[in-house]
Amino acid sequence: MRALSILMITALMLAHEGKEVNRPPSAADPKIKAARKKLNAFKRGRYACCSRKSCDLCAMRYGKCDCANSLATDKQVCGQCLPQQKSKGATLRKPRPAVPRSPETEAVAQLLLEAKRTLVKEKRYACCKRGGCDECTFEADCPCGKDLAEKGEKGVCGSCYHGWHAGEGSFRNLEVAEVKLADMPPMTMPYVSGTAMIPDQAPMYMTSVRRGDWTLMTMGQVNLVSMQQSGPRGGDKFFSGNWFMPMASRRVGPGTLTIRSMFSVEPATVTQGRYPQLFQEGETWQGRPIRDGQHPHNAIMELGLLYQIPISESATVYFYGGPRGEPAIGPVPYPHRLSASENPIASLGHHFQDSTHIANNVVTGGINLGRITFEASGFSGREPGEQRWRLEKGAVDSVAGRVQFKLTSRSLVQYSQASITGVAERKSTSYTYVRPHAGGYWASTLVYGHNVEPKHSAHSFLAESTAFLKQKHWVWGRVEVTDRDAFHGKVGMFTAGYGHELPSPSKWMSLALGGQFNWYRVPGEVQPLYGRSPVGVQVNLRMRLKSSRMTF
Repeated sequence: MRALSILMITALMLAHEGKEVNRPPSAADPKIKAARKKLNAFKRGRYACCSRKSCDLCAMRYGKCDCANSLATDKQVCGQCLPQQKSKGATLRKPRPAVPRSPETEAVAQLLLEAKRTLVKEKRYACCKRGGCDECTFEADCPCGKDLAEKGEKGVCGSCYHGWHAGEGSFRNLEVAEVKLADMPPMTMPYVSGTAMIPDQAPMYMTSVRRGDWTLMTMGQVNLVSMQQSGPRGGDKFFSGNWFMPMASRRVGPGTLTIRSMFSVEPATVTQGRYPQLFQEGETWQGRPIRDGQHPHNAIMELGLLYQIPISESATVYFYGGPRGEPAIGPVPYPHRLSASENPIASLGHHFQDSTHIANNVVTGGINLGRITFEASGFSGREPGEQRWRLEKGAVDSVAGRVQFKLTSRSLVQYSQASITGVAERKSTSYTYVRPHAGGYWASTLVYGHNVEPKHSAHSFLAESTAFLKQKHWVWGRVEVTDRDAFHGKVGMFTAGYGHELPSPSKWMSLALGGQFNWYRVPGEVQPLYGRSPVGVQVNLRMRLKSSRMTF
């Protein structure tokens, strides 16, 4: 377990306080949504903003925006646009007196005022300018007052910075020169693995910190598992499943560059090339196909780059690739799904649904058009070999395409199809639903996977759900029906589990102890080998990095 200890110590050393990418819900959300809709309608035809995601400040103060012209002629922009344009040598344009509000902006102001009152009650709004900034209200979180009071290096948002220079600061005995502008973090889409997306309201367990022009982010999880299984082919084992994902992001040219990586020490913590799992199959150990066991992940799970370029307020093109990564096929892989976050073992349908999450020589291009994303990949279709501590070579001989569509801010569907060397063809469809609440969240996923092979086709179905309740209790379940190549029959697996959140030694770590029970439905023709109704039990101590600002 020495390698595992090194992994967690490294993770905690890199963990810093950061704002989670996908925020928890607020009672102010309906007012914020209504205000956004009205303000966007008002801005149409009145705006010549310098930023593709146009500012709100000029609309609310002046009724129009000419930051684009001002940037071209004088290198000056409003406070909200300034963080995006500083790299081009722009400075703050001297604030002008605000004009009387129109009926449209007055309606927006009233909605935002009600939202601010709600956010203050939720202790999520501490602004540093009189009246409170609208920019942070739309984010449902304003730390500007707190950050300014600490007199550190964090700075305030662009709207607050503009307000201070307009004489609207609310702190006494503080000079305008002491108010710093916060660096704008690079904008990235909510990816947790490769370019697979999650719903907008899904919480993301991530730490982040700014270092100059870079935003450094970390995600990671460790499971310490004791497993027992019954039946003639069942096995017992103590092992650890784990992964650690450091990333770094910054603005480069017209877009955002993100260095992506993911590592695991499972080649050391899952000994003898597998952990026992009845009816699981896929990959090899010592030259023989693995049966009734799950292989460890590779030490290098991801190593690549992601470059995103906004082309309008609602459209972004992106390019992703590297010597190891995840092509555009399938849902978010099981180790990273919220609906499977407490289940320490792989899904039986893994090799029909998301096994390509570790592939060699991946190249992906895509376009995001608001709620819908289209993407295509080329990659090496050969599965990773038994040398799990190193990268492997492989020609780009397989292709994949995926469509992801956000039905609502809480739900997402995807359909993908791939031609994979050695598999022939794979199809995948999934539905993900996440419902945050004050004490946690409820996340569910439905997945269908279909492999069309030269001699036969195989199907897999999965339904799983995890609920986090009262910031203490974890309850989860999984149901699977999957074809097995070994005997060309269907098996069923039913899992139910409970976990309890434990006091954590660090504000950057979530710690829980839980257990789960598995029951298998066995086809009659293989009952002499497996028994009529084998069962399994796993006890798991789970450690996961999180932002210290997360309320759960």
